[in-house]
Amino acid sequence: MKMIASPHLNPLPEGEEDAKRQVRVNRLVFVLLLIFASHIGSCETANYAPRITRSTSRDVDLAKMQRGRNLFVHRCIECHTLPPIWKYSREDWPKLVDEMSHRAGLKPHERDAIVAYILAARKQM
Repeated sequence: MKMIASPHLNPLPEGEEDAKRQVRVNRLVFVLLLIFASHIGSCETANYAPRITRSTSRDVDLAKMQRGRNLFVHRCIECHTLPPIWKYSREDWPKLVDEMSHRAGLKPHERDAIVAYILAARKQM
């Protein structure tokens, strides 16, 4: 009859089991961080910040809307999660961005680019 090794029959020296457990925990944390980092700026951001693929307005250029999206994604998320752009009305967004721009330290042209992006993205939907 063959005996199967058991941790109770062959105990590790004092502290070695804790060290092995800590290594396993560290590996798990590392893997979870990699998974989390790979999703930052991809899945969740894409859900709330659709890309603008064409100009929806003659007076706002595509480059400005793309800068606005970049600012929306990277600056707004510094303080809170990104709200879905359809959550607020077209009339509410300029006021909301204006209020937040003071806290975020946005320059007027950055604020305008964010508003242009949001309004264009809403129109594109």
